[in-house]
Amino acid sequence: MRVTVPASSANIGPGFDCLGVAIDLPFHLDVGQSQELAEELDKRHPASLSFVASGGSGPLFAETSIPPGKGLGFSGAARVAGLAAASLQRSGAIRFPELLAQAGKLEGHFDNVAASIYGGLTATNNETVARLQCPPGLSIVVWIPDNKTSTNLSRSSLPSSVSFDDAVNAVGRSSLLVAAIASGDLEAMRAACHDDLHQPARLANSPDSAEAIEAALAHGACASWLSGSGPSVAAFVEHEQAQDLSLALPNSGHCKILQVAPYGISVS
Repeated sequence: MRVTVPASSANIGPGFDCLGVAIDLPFHLDVGQSQELAEELDKRHPASLSFVASGGSGPLFAETSIPPGKGLGFSGAARVAGLAAASLQRSGAIRFPELLAQAGKLEGHFDNVAASIYGGLTATNNETVARLQCPPGLSIVVWIPDNKTSTNLSRSSLPSSVSFDDAVNAVGRSSLLVAAIASGDLEAMRAACHDDLHQPARLANSPDSAEAIEAALAHGACASWLSGSGPSVAAFVEHEQAQDLSLALPNSGHCKILQVAPYGISVS
């Protein structure tokens, strides 16, 4: 069988560890034998580790266009694929709440894996998830620099506490962002996508990413944010402006014009 899982972009500005969006970069996991251009995985690959940990057996092969270490949910998608494949092998079914709990525990947070499991835009609080419809007519422009980021190292740079005012602003902006997405209010999305909770510390070590966010917002983005722990930057933009926006981003990286993946796991 082949299990296919979309990539994801998490945090979406102020939605630290709770907001994510599935994007149409697939991770394909083949069980038993390879299909097309898939390559056999070693035992240390996150898909292999989650597959074996959940009782799966047999060789695994993968094919993906998700770049690792770029903040686009590579490890989350791989772990979801491995867990889903093991569940299908064991019982012929996928139990989504159980899968979310397992994947979130392995990943250390739920925003990436929820988006990859369910597709679309997701809001999570630990194992509780709600899906949102993306406003129509939007593309996602992703700017991907050459360097990589370690999620663990990036998290270690975050402050151990924040001021009460910053916490209040974070709650307000993330709440407004969810409401703006749900209602299709693009102006409110733009106002709410700024963050004082995690992005400043991370962007201090990635000035090109900070420049990309500012350039995206200056060239028509409805929202722009550091994707996951970075260094990639993602932006919602109306379809007809996507190409122009991509040309305005720093030349220290390359751009992909993508779409929201409306569905999560698929099996063939």
